[in-house]
Amino acid sequence: MDAPHKIDLSTVEINCWEMLSTAVSDRKHPMRSIVVGSVSGAMAQIRTVVLRKVEIEKRKIYFHTDIRSSKIEDINLTGQLSWLAYDQSQRTQIRLCGATIIHHSNDIAKLQWNLTQHHSRRNYLLPEGSGKKETEDFKILKDKLSDFSYTLEESEAGFQNFVVVETSVEKLDW
Repeated sequence: MDAPHKIDLSTVEINCWEMLSTAVSDRKHPMRSIVVGSVSGAMAQIRTVVLRKVEIEKRKIYFHTDIRSSKIEDINLTGQLSWLAYDQSQRTQIRLCGATIIHHSNDIAKLQWNLTQHHSRRNYLLPEGSGKKETEDFKILKDKLSDFSYTLEESEAGFQNFVVVETSVEKLDW
């Protein structure tokens, strides 16, 4: 009879952080699209975002969003986020939570904005944030921006709507 499979718990946390870190640089990594959860009133709100940065030593994780997004209000009220990453091929789930802050129009936001690719800046140029009712003028502008004919310099106007969301991970479950 085979011995039961043993898990080295001392390496579990290291492996979790390595998976998350790899997801930032590998666009096809299953943990790159990550779910964040917040609270709005008595209702839990969950959304899929793109994991943009991981600082293993500082136990911090980041994503980008629009200042006009409803999740910003949720974060401002509670100062907390929960995160869920899942890799089906490994049957691995990582849950994280912690204190969360929003970086808007500061050095951290500017650094990340400068790393944001031309096509990703499109959403921040729209007159309304995501999830808003689309008027005819909105649809025309959205279509115009979809062809990416705007220059990188023109895209700088979107920085006013760009935020970096940072969570200091206080709890990690594998």
